[in-house]
Amino acid sequence: MRRPMGSMEPATGDAAQVRLIAHDLLRKLEVIERLATSLEEERIDGQLASAFDECLAQLGKLNLWGPANRLPSSELWNVAGHLLTRGWLQNRARTKPRGYVGDHEMLARIYERRLCDEPLGRLFDRYFQEQAAPQAVRNRMTMMAEWIVQSAATTDRLTRIAVVGSAFGLEIRDALLRLDETVRPHVHVTLLDLDPAAIDFARAQLAPLLAPERLTAISTNLFRLPDRPDAASVLGGANLLFCPGLFDYLDDDAAVAMLRCLYQQLTPGGRLTVFQFAPHNPTRAYMEWFGNWYLTYRDAVAFRRLVASAESPSAAVAFGAEPLGIDLFATITRL
Repeated sequence: MRRPMGSMEPATGDAAQVRLIAHDLLRKLEVIERLATSLEEERIDGQLASAFDECLAQLGKLNLWGPANRLPSSELWNVAGHLLTRGWLQNRARTKPRGYVGDHEMLARIYERRLCDEPLGRLFDRYFQEQAAPQAVRNRMTMMAEWIVQSAATTDRLTRIAVVGSAFGLEIRDALLRLDETVRPHVHVTLLDLDPAAIDFARAQLAPLLAPERLTAISTNLFRLPDRPDAASVLGGANLLFCPGLFDYLDDDAAVAMLRCLYQQLTPGGRLTVFQFAPHNPTRAYMEWFGNWYLTYRDAVAFRRLVASAESPSAAVAFGAEPLGIDLFATITRL
């Protein structure tokens, strides 16, 4: 019997296949665990990467993505989870202690390429950090910092920077540190995020660099911004407005509404940049099978169509991608 389209219930054969693949991975990880305390990390990094890569290649052949992946992926953790949990990053993705994946603590570790101290966990964390998606996240944050520096350093007027979602402040901190101390007083930063902990983290990072009146940091329901003009108005007059991760979790209707809302907050000449992961993300299998980390992917054609649907008046639009080409971006300038 064929499964109904979109069914969340895994086929018995799929679950059995996942268990076989998981037991094979477990055997390899048990060997690596024994070696992890006695050999140099560099000598066994390759073994762990090969074990994971082979496992993911086999899991990928099952063609279980998105909703169809959620239950089968639990079979993997049922078998090997007692070892997999020792990787701080992949365990954080899987358990989601803040209620969502990609929280500020995870993003901070990704940005700063941090690894945990436990020997086996450190190997897992290094594998995670070397995946394409974390590299793309670091790339986009580096690009954001560069754009902030370029904008603030080339004007003697107040530069209003705003970040909506993933607003934990590290790329802004690094941009401010690169600016001359005479320039920083001419920068105003507004941060909006769902998570109060992310906002508190950002305040701690930026308070030493910005006067209190130059920093606005608010926890709010981002998904309701298009329906709450008063909440969105705090972004008003933005010269640079970034939305680095939110569109990966929005359907088309919500994404178009968000584009229209954010565009309206720009000052003339202001730029809105939104990022969007593309379906050729080579880290997708690892994210879904090991982290239950699911995105709404759009290719370049779908992304362009989405931006066009927003019908932003008096706008110039440019498209691009971070250096790996898997995290696309659109920059919409209000003329």
